[in-house]
Amino acid sequence: MESQALKVFRRKMVNPLHWKKANRIILRYSEADLQNLERTKHLVSALAAELDVTLTVAEKTQAAKWLVAQRMNPQSYKDRFSVWKKVK
Repeated sequence: MESQALKVFRRKMVNPLHWKKANRIILRYSEADLQNLERTKHLVSALAAELDVTLTVAEKTQAAKWLVAQRMNPQSYKDRFSVWKKVK
């Protein structure tokens, strides 16, 4: 079951007003970074801070595990858009 904070996080992530900011943060990471859980947690933390959403450690871990499972290349527009559609 998804927590309220993660629902807010997801809603803000797919909001076109926030997506540009999120994209800038995501582009700082490589595909190898997003295969590493700790680096992916760092990405989730950076996104949460930018979107002004407070996530617990467990919520960050849950979001990071989901993102690692997507096997996204942040440098690929197609991959970023695919993940955006899944988050939506």
